[in-house]
Amino acid sequence: MINRGGYLVLDDTTWQRQAETSEAVSFVWSSTAGAVRRGMQVVLLIWTDGKLKVPISMRLWQRGGKSKVELASEMIQEAQERGISPECVLFDSWYASRVILNLISEFGWKYVARLKSNRLMDGERVSNKWPHRFGQAIGELKRVEHKVRVIKDGKRYFVTNDLELSPAKIKRQYRRRQQIEETFRVLKQEFGWGGSSARSALAQTAHLHLGLMALCLTQQAALAQGQTVYAFKRELFCQPVPNKLPFLEHFSVAA
Repeated sequence: MINRGGYLVLDDTTWQRQAETSEAVSFVWSSTAGAVRRGMQVVLLIWTDGKLKVPISMRLWQRGGKSKVELASEMIQEAQERGISPECVLFDSWYASRVILNLISEFGWKYVARLKSNRLMDGERVSNKWPHRFGQAIGELKRVEHKVRVIKDGKRYFVTNDLELSPAKIKRQYRRRQQIEETFRVLKQEFGWGGSSARSALAQTAHLHLGLMALCLTQQAALAQGQTVYAFKRELFCQPVPNKLPFLEHFSVAA
């Protein structure tokens, strides 16, 4: 059951595609290339307890459509409507907008996120608040309707609405965000994300959802066998084609 506890993690990923006529392809920022490239960008929300990684919602971003923050807000609302009540929501500075911070607080949830250095806290840029490597304060971010704790760690800034968290615990919570990076890596390497040549956004979205379903099914079966997803998939594909799918009962449970 994923209704209570665990963590919701929000992030996006991109991959390059050169198709000129595909409605699913836009000019997107590629962190790998360090420049804008033609490609696809997907926003994903997962739930994790540190072992399981369960996709909750996904959106294909398209230029001219809703912003990534708007898509993320819809996904967080969907999670709340499904009765999910996480211990904490984790995301990077791109999604630490007033809209998302206020929405999560309205649901009574806690969050930990990176914060851009130009954000205003009590009327002052956070980059100007602390002259040294470390610092922390409780105050109000501009247009955010609740008090927050902001900490500085070198050149990084973090924000949370859990005012009881120490700086060490805030950073430890944020490290759990790595779970979604692992999810993106598995989806791309093992389950075909970025591999479809379909031109329509609808077909691309269907392909992406099939990858998410394959991840869930394989993960459930792999955990039942005490294996990693990588090891289970490798072992499964090395076997001859069977008359009956191995471990079918585990796939049925996951479905």
